[in-house]
Amino acid sequence: MKKFVAIIAALVLALSCTAALADTIIVATNPEYPPFEYVEGEATIGYDIDMFDAIAKKAGFEYEISPMAFDAVVSAVATDVNTVGLSGISITDERKLTVNFSEGYINAGLVVIVKADSGYETADQLAGKIIGVQQGTTSDFAAEEITGIDNVARYGTFLNAVMDLSQNQIDAVIIDKPVGQALLASLKDDTLVMVDMGLQADWYGIAVNKDNTELLDKINAALVELEQEGFFDELAVK
Repeated sequence: MKKFVAIIAALVLALSCTAALADTIIVATNPEYPPFEYVEGEATIGYDIDMFDAIAKKAGFEYEISPMAFDAVVSAVATDVNTVGLSGISITDERKLTVNFSEGYINAGLVVIVKADSGYETADQLAGKIIGVQQGTTSDFAAEEITGIDNVARYGTFLNAVMDLSQNQIDAVIIDKPVGQALLASLKDDTLVMVDMGLQADWYGIAVNKDNTELLDKINAALVELEQEGFFDELAVK
């Protein structure tokens, strides 16, 4: 009996230690997602990084960036209590089964990039067409609904999808609006245009391990303060 009690006590102690907020939080991100996170020189920068830096200062913790493929980010959060996911992650019911999310911090609705001479104006026109997406994103799921799973071309990054579109290898790319705007601005390709086809709203949130409610509360409190201070208005025009 004493041995059983000792085992239970050890498990409780282990769980309590696991759930404790670490001094340094690991930020899992896919830094190929401008303007939200991308690499410049040796530094990872962008909208999300600036925001999380401000959150960390208010909440009183340090953080380290851990780059990875986008479709590995949520899994990294789910398996480590002191890892958060910050990578333009859309809040979805499916992802909520695995991780918690902060309050949404930006609505980055989905749009479609097509060739300027394609004549595509509605989602119905894309039925049966080859649509490029970044694997594991909400654009991936949206494309399946529009054109069927066999007609979805999945890429490691949105940039690769858009480059194939420019070379007429695919018919369209579904993408988050801010990311699409940044890509088109950098590519300066007049043959590509962005079309709003009335696809779903797409709120981004910070993914947090389900066992770390203390961290989630700190992040949400910091987001409220930043909103009240006008931080996001300043960040939007940075």
